[in-house]
Amino acid sequence: MSVGLKASGPSAIDAAEPSNVECAPSLVSIIVPCHNAGRFLAAALDSALAQTHPACEVIVVDDGSSDDTPTILEHYAGRVVRLRQENRGPSAARNVALRAAAGAYVAFLDADDRFMPDKIARQARLLDACPEVGLVYTAWRFIDAQGSALPGEGRPRAEGDVLPALLLENPTHLVSAMVRKALVTEIGGFDERLRGCEDWDLFLRLALRGTCWARIDEPLWEYRVHEAQSHQDVRLMLTTAIAVLERAFADPALPAGLRGLQGRALQNAYLRGAADCWRVGLREDAARAFHAAARARPAFLAEPDTLRRFCRFLMPAGAQRQAAVVEDWRRVVGTLCAAVDELFMRRDLEPEIAALRWRTRWSVARTAARLLRKRLTRMATS
Repeated sequence: MSVGLKASGPSAIDAAEPSNVECAPSLVSIIVPCHNAGRFLAAALDSALAQTHPACEVIVVDDGSSDDTPTILEHYAGRVVRLRQENRGPSAARNVALRAAAGAYVAFLDADDRFMPDKIARQARLLDACPEVGLVYTAWRFIDAQGSALPGEGRPRAEGDVLPALLLENPTHLVSAMVRKALVTEIGGFDERLRGCEDWDLFLRLALRGTCWARIDEPLWEYRVHEAQSHQDVRLMLTTAIAVLERAFADPALPAGLRGLQGRALQNAYLRGAADCWRVGLREDAARAFHAAARARPAFLAEPDTLRRFCRFLMPAGAQRQAAVVEDWRRVVGTLCAAVDELFMRRDLEPEIAALRWRTRWSVARTAARLLRKRLTRMATS
């Protein structure tokens, strides 16, 4: 399905707007869950209140914070809707805000990130002009804990019927999205049992019900990379990612033609989990996840493209791009070799995986050679 918005930047949106109809701006509810995020909360709320869209409400749910969050929120009295609950997690906090939201559209802002001033206006304008679109999302930039720019951008590409791509990975963040509130309400909001990957779960359930996506291929918010992010609990993230996928593939609404993607989808989730565990020093967990990826789809072991993707996963958030991998090629290749070595040393290795031993070694060698070649080229031209 295509919504005819393939061009990037303002021209795509302007072309979609009716030129001869004056309408009142749609109210957008900006939902901000926070738990002990006082260090960054003011910057997030200031960015929400600085939006150029003339019809916004900002709803903040303090999810049982024990830091200075309540004191900070006092400074925003009268400018934001303030709610509080005992600590029940971000999904429950967002659902509380959804029930209080008056907007036709909802946008989501994490308490450590920032919107750019025209984010809400650009997204609302597109939803107003395209009633067939249920969700519009944008690219993003990376910033550090101090708010300074980091290299790289996130630029998702899928639009229209995104379900096939979404089954293979979550291509974006919840902060990227603006969605029609009615669609979120119809599917029951966020799953409060999940303490990770709740955004991916929501996106999948929306896509399974036929929600059409559109994109704005321009960074309109800033993703803050810092040491206290919730996704640092890599075991939890891996467990919930697998649970989310298993539910999606068990959903009767899933088209039969997409069920064959399950092996590749599980492979991707386990490989990302393995890389996350390697990155934080959980070697045994990493080895188990790498083995699980091979069980889900053994063929990836002989695919240099997939091994290069695993190498990107080994880099921290904000640096999962080829240029960063090339700079850190020694460590990355060393980790890839260690993951493969540990896999083939297993005594319980399945025969279909063991049969790929030499093809895997060849693929690893090709991956290492390619990264080294790019590194030498970069050094020669710098």
